[in-house]
Amino acid sequence: MRGGGGRHAPARKRRAHARDRRAARLPAHGARRASGGDPPSRPRARRRAAAPSRGDGAAARAEQEALPQGKARLSAADADALIRKFEEEKARALGRAGRRSAGVYYTPPELAAQVVEIALRHSPGGAVLDPCAGAGAFLVAAARAGLRDLRGIDLDGAALRVARRALRLSGVESARLQRGDALRLQPPPADLLISNPPYGHVEGAGERRFLARALPGLRGGEIDRYAAFLLRSLQLVRPGGAAALLIPDTWMFLARAGALRSAVLEQAEVAALVDLGKPFAAAKDTRVQAVVLVRRPCRRRAARVLRGTRQLAPLSREELERTARAGWFAYRSREERALCRAMEASSVPLGSICEVGYGMRTGDNARHVARRSPLAGEVGLAGGEDVLPFALRWRPKALIDGRHLQPLVERQLGRARVAIQRIRTNSSAPWARWLEAAPVPPSLVCLDSLSTISCAEEERLWALLALLSSVAMNRYHRLRTTDVNVKPSALRELPVPGALLREPWRLSGLARERAAIAGMSDSLAACHLLDRRIDAQVYALFALPPELRKASERGFWAERFPEELRLLEQAMSDPSATVASTTDREEEIA
Repeated sequence: MRGGGGRHAPARKRRAHARDRRAARLPAHGARRASGGDPPSRPRARRRAAAPSRGDGAAARAEQEALPQGKARLSAADADALIRKFEEEKARALGRAGRRSAGVYYTPPELAAQVVEIALRHSPGGAVLDPCAGAGAFLVAAARAGLRDLRGIDLDGAALRVARRALRLSGVESARLQRGDALRLQPPPADLLISNPPYGHVEGAGERRFLARALPGLRGGEIDRYAAFLLRSLQLVRPGGAAALLIPDTWMFLARAGALRSAVLEQAEVAALVDLGKPFAAAKDTRVQAVVLVRRPCRRRAARVLRGTRQLAPLSREELERTARAGWFAYRSREERALCRAMEASSVPLGSICEVGYGMRTGDNARHVARRSPLAGEVGLAGGEDVLPFALRWRPKALIDGRHLQPLVERQLGRARVAIQRIRTNSSAPWARWLEAAPVPPSLVCLDSLSTISCAEEERLWALLALLSSVAMNRYHRLRTTDVNVKPSALRELPVPGALLREPWRLSGLARERAAIAGMSDSLAACHLLDRRIDAQVYALFALPPELRKASERGFWAERFPEELRLLEQAMSDPSATVASTTDREEEIA
């Protein structure tokens, strides 16, 4: 040791840690910072350091704790450990609320590798860019796939230092990493772009104005961060180049995203859509996909569609163009698409025969909702917690201090309604009924944790309760959206068979019978048999042939399919169901 180095080593170590802490700040998305190369691995303290954050020291701690001592022991596997440790430290520092605000969900190595593999089916590689590089998960995956011309951009300098180290451990010494905002920088065009962009809404008014000017396809509503990068990615690749992004799948079917879908088609061919499920523990309700776009001009092509590794029905360019405004319901097999078409063929949209809307939003439930029975002159409230299948298990709630809400109250009071739970996240079972509905008496007002339907005809309303609760309708709903939020816009598009409008009694009586025993602990078997009788009637009202009934049942029940099909066939042998089916077919022939 030189000149008393041993004596002052702890002080030097503390100063080094302090420098790392100052450099490891996490700037807010969209912050205007001067662009430039990633900071050196041993940064000096600078006056231009980012604003303070609870993410201090994440990069330094990640390197110290994730890597073994001694260069000889380092390997490519240590790159994953380094990235993972940094991400854990950063997530811990941000906290749940901070992470959600930043919209940052880092990518596990195996997921990054899967997206890169999908991308390389549609691109030979070449110059690779990750505009939201973070700690380098995608760039490391690209390096392992044999790609060497690697570039990354990110706002977080600490993350880029980890990315540099991880890439070196993966055998790449020459990666070009740049600190800056990829929505504003103008890097050389890439042959292949791969990324997991930030999620969540853009909150700042100035940032929204900038993005609406720069990316016109975002105009007309809320702007999602990932949607901005979806369009920006097509500006960052050369004509004929490919962009593969890991993003939520909601842009494909949300009504407000019609302009975004059209803008994508104007600039690119949709090469692949791959459902990758819900891989993020920190965002357990976010279903994501790998979407691969090829910038035009390029050859026209049908979009390959997969659920994981399972091949589904492709989507032609013509179908994508025709349905861009209405929405793309991609993740369906040919059999499932045939099921949806058959249900729509002899039906009308639910929104055309009844009123569909949100429950009442108070703006401040802590102030306006009292968890007790209503006093004289007060109004009772119903929420999502009260809904069981076919029944309301009311936990008393009252509206207080709500004079300004009176117009909303009057819109509901005195009208019988069916309420549908709006947020469905309480079950991972494949047979969970996402349309969980119950009748609501005219004396209660529904809160916005419920969506509601109402109509003047009581028999029709009871019949619609049974229809919404059926396997066929739940299957149709899940084939059109993966959103856990059951929005009125989705409910309005549900198909109602014409036979139900002519003969509502075929379902209304069963719905009343089912409601009478709902929630009784000793009636589970009886409830299920009634559910199956309702399902049989619904299939008959839609006049679905046996092969499509089986497709619906198989998709809904999964491993319970054989047992449930047997129960359904017993219910279908009920003369009322078979006669109904025959009558409907005779009317169609006539």
